Amino acid sequence: MALGNRTRGRESRAEVGLNDDKSLAKAGKGGTNGRTKSPAMKNFLDALAAVLAGNAIYYLAMPHLPDVARHGLFREDWGLVVDFAICCVIFGVVKYMRREEE
Repeated sequence: MALGNRTRGRESRAEVGLNDDKSLAKAGKGGTNGRTKSPAMKNFLDALAAVLAGNAIYYLAMPHLPDVARHGLFREDWGLVVDFAICCVIFGVVKYMRREEE
């Protein structure tokens, strides 16, 4: 019974042209050679870059900020708002720079 399920899985993959990675790369639909990233992956990488850069900027600037704008550990405060705003600005800049790619 388990063997039958495996066979059916291979047949269904064959029906949609997913036999192996080489056929996907040849068709330009997969593989790592020449494949463009999906919009979701591009958006994730843009957001990741914005969060990492934004947090780095915030934590480097934090000693110079007023006490109200400094984040305290495990607290919801104005420091989180300032950090979020920096990340949003960087995300906007990254998206603006990538506008020509799409």
